[in-house]
Amino acid sequence: MTEQEVFEKLIPLVREVTGARFEQIGMDSGLMEDLGAESVDLLDFTFLIEEAFGITIEADEFEQQARRRMGDVPYEKDGYLTPEALDQLRNALPEVPAECFKEGLKAIEVPGILTVGVFVHLIERKLGEEQPEADNG
Repeated sequence: MTEQEVFEKLIPLVREVTGARFEQIGMDSGLMEDLGAESVDLLDFTFLIEEAFGITIEADEFEQQARRRMGDVPYEKDGYLTPEALDQLRNALPEVPAECFKEGLKAIEVPGILTVGVFVHLIERKLGEEQPEADNG
């Protein structure tokens, strides 16, 4: 699927969990900040994505990836992300404006910076990983 195809298939799911109007939803729309999703909505959104696209998404997938790449370097200290963690997340989430990864960001706040584009690209990657299976359907 192309980026546009994934985005178009994702729009109804975004609307279902946020109640946002079609014209409010763009690649750079923040699910929580711009579209009003809450933490529980993100869980529902993930479930809908898994059903619609036939993929699996871990609740803290981006953080897990960052932690793995960091090795023994601490990810957070006293609830705040370390500079190294901020760098890893900035690299892992290029769809999110760099200024969102500022010093003082708490680990618990990471879901609040996720955009529609983050999920579009995550879905593209996941579908790409399962390409041999996806071609049969």
